[in-house]
Amino acid sequence: MAVAEVESTVRAEGGRRLFSVQAAIELGTLVVLAVIYNVVRAGGGPSHKAAAMAHAHDIVRLEGWVFTHVERGLNHWLVGVTVLAVAACYFYALMHYVMTPVVLILSRKRGGWLYWRGYWALVLACAFALVVYANYPVAPPRLVPDIDSIDVMRNFSAWGWWGSAASAPRGLGDATNQYAAMPSLHFGWSLWCGIQMWNFGSKKWRIAAVAYPTLQAFVVISTANHFGLDVVAGGVCTLSAYGVVTVIGRVLGKTGPRAAVAAQRESITASR
Repeated sequence: MAVAEVESTVRAEGGRRLFSVQAAIELGTLVVLAVIYNVVRAGGGPSHKAAAMAHAHDIVRLEGWVFTHVERGLNHWLVGVTVLAVAACYFYALMHYVMTPVVLILSRKRGGWLYWRGYWALVLACAFALVVYANYPVAPPRLVPDIDSIDVMRNFSAWGWWGSAASAPRGLGDATNQYAAMPSLHFGWSLWCGIQMWNFGSKKWRIAAVAYPTLQAFVVISTANHFGLDVVAGGVCTLSAYGVVTVIGRVLGKTGPRAAVAAQRESITASR
């Protein structure tokens, strides 16, 4: 029996009720992690800000032509197209809050290894990002005064609830750490959604799996909320998390050849 067939069988047999004690525990775990995430991410002070600005300048120098001609070019172009700029602002402010939990719920409904791999990959990706936030603060392009990036969300704040602190509601900007741009978890989470949706299998889900992270990458760069390297780092966090979980899954026999053998034995036993 092929590995793909085994995982399909596991999904079919492993669908879970969305509302149960186990679901509450899983959700509670994510809530606790979210609190830790926000506490760590909210840290900072004058020295933190200074380091974030210095690191941002390092990234500009490292990106060179790509920042000057691609990222900043997209940023300046977007400001001149009001309809797209406002749409990008709403996309940045809302989509990660909508798509990530929706895809997680749909993954849980399918159950099996698809869900558990995604669940723990999401947890690990956030953990990896927290380590970087705590040790390598980076200012977003929109807050670096001498690189000619335009704060698109601030320019179009009259169209929404946000002010000068990205997607944070007006008056709550001080409650967020704006100097934690590296890695971009807006992109990291969108890539996570893409990987999960790709494994849902149908053509429409696979189109969405490619479109969503692609649009998110465009939005976070063109609104000057992230550098291109922030996007790359967000992708590395997510892919590394999947890699770690997949290796552990193979060791534990949840996927791969060992899982195929176990499923085949169960199938033979059930048919007797």
